[in-house]
Amino acid sequence: MSLFAHHMKSIIDIEIMGYELTPDGPTEHAIAAAIVGVMAILMAYGLYAMIRDVVRWRRRSPSAVER
Repeated sequence: MSLFAHHMKSIIDIEIMGYELTPDGPTEHAIAAAIVGVMAILMAYGLYAMIRDVVRWRRRSPSAVER
């Protein structure tokens, strides 16, 4: 949502602590894209790690649980 928030300016004005959330120019767009990209990568890794851990937990042998 925050990535495309500046495109909604004609409908909704978004402000955070008095600062208008509208990237102007290529530098601010690149910074916003980089931040969103890092967030997407971290969320994807978190999802992967969660699935990996659940699969490991389910594959554990019953004898390992009894110890």
